[in-house]
Amino acid sequence: MGQMGSISSKGQLMIPVELRTKYNLRPRSKVVFGEENGKLTVESTALAEVLALQGCLSHVKEDIEAWWMEEKRKEREREDAEIEDAL
Repeated sequence: MGQMGSISSKGQLMIPVELRTKYNLRPRSKVVFGEENGKLTVESTALAEVLALQGCLSHVKEDIEAWWMEEKRKEREREDAEIEDAL
């Protein structure tokens, strides 16, 4: 059996210090909760950090590749204009 933790009256999950240390969980660390075969899972992954950024890129069009290509085109135009101005 695993180590015991508890849930506070505010719904906060308290993870044993040994596990927090082992998985480098610090205050404000992001984790992903899931369910697998009837068991609750908690994952500390880079995915959690990426998910925390959701909304930060809301200005990006759905087609990321097209957006990126358009941004690169604009960047080239700016660079070309700077070169022409320098001449």
